[in-house]
Amino acid sequence: MSDRKYECCFCKMGMEPDGGDSPWMDPCALVIIGYRSSAPEQQRSQQYFCHLECFKAQIGEKHPLYIEEMEHGDQA
Repeated sequence: MSDRKYECCFCKMGMEPDGGDSPWMDPCALVIIGYRSSAPEQQRSQQYFCHLECFKAQIGEKHPLYIEEMEHGDQA
């Protein structure tokens, strides 16, 4: 059993809880919400963790991430 706190769902590499040497947004959490158009009490959600760079590689250049323009501590 691993003592890692987070593992990237794309590259499978571990990440430090505070980002370590990674960009300040790592680890990122991807939240999947099922039944999104239903009432909140009927929705289901699950989190996956990833490196920001791994996520960007998956979604491609056509989908800009405005969170990269935010300062540390800003809210979306």
